[in-house]
Amino acid sequence: MRCACPIFSEWRVNGRRVRKELGTGDWRVAQTRAQQWEIAGVPASGEPIAIESALERYLTNLRARNLKKSTIRKHDLMRRQLSDFCKKRGLVFVGQLSFDNLTEFRATWELCPRSAAKALERLRSFLKFCIKCDWLPKNPVQDIDPPRVEDADVLPFSTEEVTKILKACDSFNGNGARLKALANLMLYSGLRISDAATISRKAIVESKGSYSVVLRTAKTGTQISVPLPPEVAKAVLALPGEHPFWTGASATATCTSIWHEAFSRLFDHAGIDATPHRWRHTFSKNLLVAGVSLQTVSTLLGHRKLAITERYYARFVPERQATIDSQVRKSWALGGHS
Repeated sequence: MRCACPIFSEWRVNGRRVRKELGTGDWRVAQTRAQQWEIAGVPASGEPIAIESALERYLTNLRARNLKKSTIRKHDLMRRQLSDFCKKRGLVFVGQLSFDNLTEFRATWELCPRSAAKALERLRSFLKFCIKCDWLPKNPVQDIDPPRVEDADVLPFSTEEVTKILKACDSFNGNGARLKALANLMLYSGLRISDAATISRKAIVESKGSYSVVLRTAKTGTQISVPLPPEVAKAVLALPGEHPFWTGASATATCTSIWHEAFSRLFDHAGIDATPHRWRHTFSKNLLVAGVSLQTVSTLLGHRKLAITERYYARFVPERQATIDSQVRKSWALGGHS
């Protein structure tokens, strides 16, 4: 009774030996916890479903669906976080994942509202899987309200900022020439950094002196074809290797992270507060200001839905702004202004 060693509970269900650590050295706490496990952990099927086992089977199911590695990686992060939380709280069986426990788990996240909303969706997806497997009667996350998400302002680079950043490449300590080629590629193609940093030479197609980027985007899987200025295409093709900005040996996420960090240092060097995604915003704004339709810009960006493009870039459409200006001017008459 005085021993401080961890206490284990052991029993058999349908001939199957089950042995689990109770997460305590106190016999009174251990007896109470064992009773809770017995009530919460054994569903109608008679098979005790451990949280660890359920999470592994969930990930196996995701892999069987041939989802993208980046998607699997995010769900695996959720698995590790939930597993660590459950171990600290002494939760072993799926039946112990209550509304209160999962609300407490959500409170441990240090994420921005948008990331937290996506993490909540991944957690909800796992619990839906548990329901389909008859391990839970209902989804305890269903009643957890998602955080309020406000769209971040889209901030394209100004012409002066673009000039300043590209000029800073010439005095940048490191891969200034390659970084300049990558910046121009993103500026004139609208590619996300993950696609631009891992681009293959084969994706830059030449025909009768004209060049285009032709590839399938990693995030949405949509096929895009975007014309490139010859000088931009030639600068990328002048770099050695099958992948001008990537060795091909590391994971694509690692390559993307390295160039993201390089851009952060370049922006600091140029004295501009920015992220690489602003190249994509600048590409979109320049097209819309030039009179290119929102539908065409959506196609070039590889968006699956036009509503996504409208959500972020509609304010740059000249016709839309002209209509707004006209409506505002008409309202002046209501206020007595001529």
